[in-house]
Amino acid sequence: MKTSAPIIAILAVLAIAGFTLYYVNSRKLSESEARMQQEVEALQADQQRLTGIQSDLQQQKEESDRLAREAREAQSMAEALAAKERQEREKLVAELNERLAREARERREAEAAQQELEKRMTELAVAQAQAEDSLAQLKEARAADAAESTEETELRQKLLQQQEQLATLARENEQLVERTQMLEQRQIATEEEIVTAGGRVELAYPDIRSPNVRRREAILFKERMSRSGNPDN
Repeated sequence: MKTSAPIIAILAVLAIAGFTLYYVNSRKLSESEARMQQEVEALQADQQRLTGIQSDLQQQKEESDRLAREAREAQSMAEALAAKERQEREKLVAELNERLAREARERREAEAAQQELEKRMTELAVAQAQAEDSLAQLKEARAADAAESTEETELRQKLLQQQEQLATLARENEQLVERTQMLEQRQIATEEEIVTAGGRVELAYPDIRSPNVRRREAILFKERMSRSGNPDN
C-alpha cells in the first residue's frame, strides 16, 4: 500500500496536468477558431464589397458603351443628313443655275429683238421723214389750183402705211419692253434663290447677268479697290 500511494499521487498530478493542458489548448483552439471565423467573415464582406464595386464598374462601362454607341449613331445620322442636305442643295443650285441660264438667254433674245425693232422703227421714222419732205416739195412745186399728182397720192398712201407700221412696231416694242423687264425680274429672283440656297451664280458671261448681279459685283469691286487703296483698313 505504501508503494502504490506515490504512484497514485503521480497519476493524479499527471491527470490534473493533462486536464489543464487540454483545457488551455481547447481554449486557445476556440479563440483561434473565433479569430479565423472573424477573418473569414471579414474576407467575405470584402469579397461582397469587391463584387459590388465590380458590378457598379460593369454597369458604368455598359452605360458608357451605350452612350458612346448612341453618340456614334447620332453623329452618323447627322453626317448622313448633312450629306443629304448638301446633295439636295447642290442639286437645287444646279437646277436654279440651269433655269437662270435659260432665263438669261430668253432675256438676251428679247433685248436683241427689242434692239432690232428699235432699229426698224428708227429706219422707218427716217423713211417717213424723207417721204414727208418729198411730199412737201411736190406740194410746193405744183400750182395752187392744180390737182394732186399721182406721185403725191402714192407718197400720201405710203406715209399712211408707214404711220400704221410705226404704230404696230410701237405696240410690239412696248410688249418687248414689258417682256424684257419681266424676264429681268425673273432672272433677279432666280439669282436671289441661288444665293439664299448657299450657291453662287455660274453664268459664264457677265453681259447676260442681270443688272442686279452686275450692280452688286460693281459695288464689291469698288469696296475691294477702296480697301486696297487705304492701308489702314
